Amino acid sequence: MANIKSQIKRNRQNDKKRLRNRVYRGQTRAAVKDARAAIDASAPESKEQLLKA
Repeated sequence: MANIKSQIKRNRQNDKKRLRNRVYRGQTRAAVKDARAAIDASAPESKEQLLKA
């Protein structure tokens, strides 16, 4: 545990940012997974839509 006031604040900020980044990472992984599944299924209309996103 940090004893310095600025380090306590930095730890608090890091916790918030870690959670935020985790959400974005999960959304990105899901989007990539969906795009790859659409490409593998060779559905042309969904390919174009997913590749634009």
